[in-house]
Amino acid sequence: MGSCPPPPPPQMAPVLSRFPITPKPDPDGPSPSQSPIPVAERSSLMLALTPELCEIHHRELAPSPDDDPSFAHCLRQYQLHLEALAARLRPPSSSSPAATPVARVPPPPPSLPPQQGQQQQAGAGGGSNSSSKKRARAATEVVRATHLSPADHLRYRALVRRARLTFEALRSRYQRQETSAGVRNRHDLRASSQMLSAGHWLHREVRLVGDIPGVLVGDAFYYRAEICVVGLHTAPQAGIGYIPGRLLDVGQSIATSIVSSGGYLDDEDTGDVLVYTGSGGRQRNRVNHSADQTLERGNLALHNSYQYGVEVRVIRCHDVDQGPHRKVYVYDGLYRVVSSTFGPGKSGHDVCKFKLVRLPGQDELASKTWHNAKLLKESMDARIRPPRYISLDLSKGTEVLRVPVCNKLDDDRSPLMFMYIVRPEFPVPPSHGPVRQHRGCHCASGCGSKCRCGRKNGGGPVYTEDETLVMGRPVVYECGALCGCPMTCVNRVTQRGMKHRLEVFRSHETGWGVRALDLIQPGAFVCEYSGHVVAIDDQSGSALMEGRSIIDPRRFPERWREWGDASAVEPSIRRRQFTKYAGPDYVLDVSDKRNVACYISHSWTPNVFLQFVLRGNEDESFPHLMVFAMETIPPMRELSIDYGIDEELSAS
Repeated sequence: MGSCPPPPPPQMAPVLSRFPITPKPDPDGPSPSQSPIPVAERSSLMLALTPELCEIHHRELAPSPDDDPSFAHCLRQYQLHLEALAARLRPPSSSSPAATPVARVPPPPPSLPPQQGQQQQAGAGGGSNSSSKKRARAATEVVRATHLSPADHLRYRALVRRARLTFEALRSRYQRQETSAGVRNRHDLRASSQMLSAGHWLHREVRLVGDIPGVLVGDAFYYRAEICVVGLHTAPQAGIGYIPGRLLDVGQSIATSIVSSGGYLDDEDTGDVLVYTGSGGRQRNRVNHSADQTLERGNLALHNSYQYGVEVRVIRCHDVDQGPHRKVYVYDGLYRVVSSTFGPGKSGHDVCKFKLVRLPGQDELASKTWHNAKLLKESMDARIRPPRYISLDLSKGTEVLRVPVCNKLDDDRSPLMFMYIVRPEFPVPPSHGPVRQHRGCHCASGCGSKCRCGRKNGGGPVYTEDETLVMGRPVVYECGALCGCPMTCVNRVTQRGMKHRLEVFRSHETGWGVRALDLIQPGAFVCEYSGHVVAIDDQSGSALMEGRSIIDPRRFPERWREWGDASAVEPSIRRRQFTKYAGPDYVLDVSDKRNVACYISHSWTPNVFLQFVLRGNEDESFPHLMVFAMETIPPMRELSIDYGIDEELSAS
C-alpha cells in the first residue's frame, strides 16, 4: 500500500491556461514560402469579401430549369455555402461580445448546408428567456488544465468523487420519493438540476477544452446527467456539447464533447476511428432519418471544432445486462475531427457526418478492456487458464464466484501461500451477561416497515430493491440466523456472497491489488474482509501488532458518512442522527489466513468504503467488515479503500 498526499484545502485554485482558438490552414492552398506572389503584392490583389458580394454571386449561381440535375444540385450547394458565408460576414449585434475579425475564420466547404439564423448560432446557451440567461454562468474564455502535479490529480479526483457522491445521494432520494408517491419522473435530471442551481456542477466558472482534471479515461456513468455534473459534457439530453459563439472571441460556437450512442443509421465505430452523424432529422427512438439535417447548433459547433482543430471529448453509450436502465456511459478520451461533410445518407436525406480519430498516448479504450474482461470470464467458465495466470480460483471453490490470480510482472506466487478464509469466525455470543444482544425478527414472508431488525437501523430501508446501500451508517443491522425471513430477504444483502467477479493481480504501483471484472453499481456490496479474529484490549494490543499483518477496523476513516449525504446541496436535508456505536473490539490477523479483500490497495480517493454490519443476535463488539462500492466501477478498474494511513503517519 503506497503513501498518499495530504487532503486538499477547502478552496483550490485550478491550474488552467488560456486555450487560443485559431483557424486551421487551408490544406489545398499554397504555403507562404510556395506562393508565387510576393507578400507586398498579395495584399493589393485581394478583394474584400462582403455580404453584398456574396449575394451577387448567389444570384449569378441560380440554376436554370434546363440544367442537368447533378449540375443544378452543385449550384444549389454553392448557393447554400454563400448564404452561410454571408451570415458569417455580417457584423455581430451590439449585445454580443467583441469578436475577432472575420478574416481569421475560414469559410465552410461548399458541401455544407447553411446556417439557420444568427440566434441559433448561440445554441443551448444563447436563448433569450430568463432561464437560459440564469444557466449561462461560465466565463468568456476557453482554457485547458495544464501542468498538473500528482497531488493536483488526486485533489481533482477527490472533487469529482465528491460531486458524484452528491449526485447519487440526491438521485436515489428523489427516486425513492417518486416510488413511494407512485409517480415516475426523471430523478437523474432533477438531481443534476438541483446541483446546478446550488453551484455544484464542476468547472462551470470556465470553459474547459480537452481532458477534465479528475476524470479518468474509462470512467463509467449510469446517467448522462452525471456526466454534465463532473464537467465532461454540457447538455444532459443533447448529443453534442459545445461553447456558444457569444462566449468566444471568434464569435463561433465550438464543440468540446459528444455522446456517441450509435443511434443513427450512418454511424460507424471501430474504436480509434469514429464516424459520428450530427443531430436532428429523425424522430425520437428512430434510426432512419425523416428529414434533412441542418448546419446549426451542435452540428455547426462540431464543424467549427474541425475548422479550428479543437479536440473533442468522446463519451460512448454501451448496453449492459445490469443497471438502472441497461445503459452505461463511458469516457473514452480525446478525439480530433479530421473531416466534416454533408450529403445524402443511407436513408436518402442529407446528413452531417464527422470523422473523428483518437489522439495517441491515452489509456486503453474502455471497449477493449471490457472485451478483455469478458474473454477472461469466458475462459474461467470453461476452466481454461489464460497466460500468466497462476490460479483460476484463489478461494478453491469456497467463494460463490471464482477469484483468479494474475501476475504478468514477475514470478511472485505469494497469494497462493495463504489459507483462504471466506468469512471470519467470530466468538459465539454468551447466553447471558452484559453484552448487548438483539433477538431476530419474525417476518416469515419478508421484511417490511414493521421488521424488528429494520427498526434498529433508525427507520427507512437500508437497501434498495436492486440491493444497493441507501445510506452509510455506524452499523447496519441485517436479519440473522434467528430471524424468520428467507435468505432472499432484502435485509440480507451481504449474506448472499459476492455478486461481482474480482481478480487479484500484480502491478508496479501497488504490488498485489484487486480489480473488478464486472461493472459494479455504486452502493453495491463487493466483498467482506476476512482473517483470523483476535479480541484485543489495551494490554495485549501492542504486543500483538509486532511482526504481524493486521487489519484494524478502528483505523478505517468513517467514509460511510459520505455515502448518501446530500446536505451540501440541500441544507434542509439533515443527516440522520444514528444511535452511537462503540465500534469493534477486535482486529483481523491476516498473516496466515486471508481473503480477496486483504489485497485491496490504499487510496485517499477510494472507490470502495468499509461498512460495519451485524446480523440478528450477533455480538456488537464483533461486526462484519463489509466493502461497498463508492462509485460506478468499470471492468478492469482497481479497487481502492482508505485505510487511514495518512492519519497514522501524521500522528507519528
